Amino acid sequence: MEFKTAAAIVAGMLLSATAHAVPIVNTNVRPVALGATAAGEQSLQTVLDNVFGAGAVSAANDQSAAGLWGSATSSATMIPTLIIEQTSGASSQKFGMWFGTDTSNIYTVDLFFGGAVGGSTTLQQSAVGIGIGNGQMIISAGPTFQSQCGTQVNCGLFSNALINPTSFGFYFATGAGKTAYSIDSMNLGGATDFLAFQGGTSTNWIFAFEDGTDNDFQDMAVKVESITVPEPGSLALLGLALAGAVAVSRRKSKQD
Repeated sequence: MEFKTAAAIVAGMLLSATAHAVPIVNTNVRPVALGATAAGEQSLQTVLDNVFGAGAVSAANDQSAAGLWGSATSSATMIPTLIIEQTSGASSQKFGMWFGTDTSNIYTVDLFFGGAVGGSTTLQQSAVGIGIGNGQMIISAGPTFQSQCGTQVNCGLFSNALINPTSFGFYFATGAGKTAYSIDSMNLGGATDFLAFQGGTSTNWIFAFEDGTDNDFQDMAVKVESITVPEPGSLALLGLALAGAVAVSRRKSKQD
């Protein structure tokens, strides 16, 4: 396996849809059992220790069931940072965020492409869309910068009616065609391919992904700052709204 340590973010937007039109609800069940770490690779626990401090967060016991997030800042600005990527398909993988109301109505944002190797940038949402990066990423120690737009970073301002700074999820896409969404029910067979860890009571999180079947969940690890889980009441209202939308859709279908 190729092993890379990185701290990068990129961005771009891409329209994507899955085959089943079902409401997006957070039904994740955690914790899940972790598999053994391959020789020569950092374990998920090591990654968490390096970011949050030794023993502060347990990879086995502190897995959050959260699958949806919202911005924790009034300006809706977040800072995603790629912590580690250790997989043979690194050059073709993507990490991003998704917005939507059901699995056939999703707008996805590629926050970085495979091969990102340094730096971090901010992602800001506004009434007109979502803006990502300024084309600059730190690629070596010191004040050395280089534009990576179009290769590692898909910079720009993107707009879509589904973009919502108070409700979004994340995903990891492999070059082999697998996409691991932050809500298990959106994944093939309801698979758990995504784990989330909160840094204590902070609004900083680590997202860890599984690209295969060994369940070590350290194929890609990303830190995202300034996000929080939406209030339970908001999720309940979202669920009711989606249920209403489905009911209306079914009535229309019967009339056609």
